[in-house]
Amino acid sequence: MRNMLNHDFKYEDDKLYKIHKRTKKWICLNNNKPNTRGYLQFEINRRQYLLHRLIYLYHNPEWDIHNISPDNQIDHDNRVKINNKIENLRIIDNSGNNRNKDKIPNCSSIYKGVSWYKPMNKWRARININGKTKNLGYFDDENEAGFMYLTINDEIMEKYC
Repeated sequence: MRNMLNHDFKYEDDKLYKIHKRTKKWICLNNNKPNTRGYLQFEINRRQYLLHRLIYLYHNPEWDIHNISPDNQIDHDNRVKINNKIENLRIIDNSGNNRNKDKIPNCSSIYKGVSWYKPMNKWRARININGKTKNLGYFDDENEAGFMYLTINDEIMEKYC
């Protein structure tokens, strides 16, 4: 795979190109349509690859693209799945990758990690750390709960930067 990336591909102007076997013209892989999960995808030797993983491998040939363990995920730092510039990609574990996701739509709060806790009539802030949910407290004000979540989340995310 690594050898093929060096010969059949080029990275130019923040885009990955593949040489067409017959026409010998460069095809921009970034022009593909996103899959159902919002990622750009491309087939090589009858196997599907996510474009951000190919771009990361192109710039980091020692990285193992076939290692799909939870500690070997490629994260889009700015959360835009089609922004595959190399400076936007980083290796991250599953916990960090989940932490870098947007808020789930249709929740009771405008903040990620915050929800209305009816038994206490308060806003509850919670965060997941290494697969375990940690309660950050109960708040009368939704903004305070959101600030608490963001503060703790930022502290945790600093280790990935």
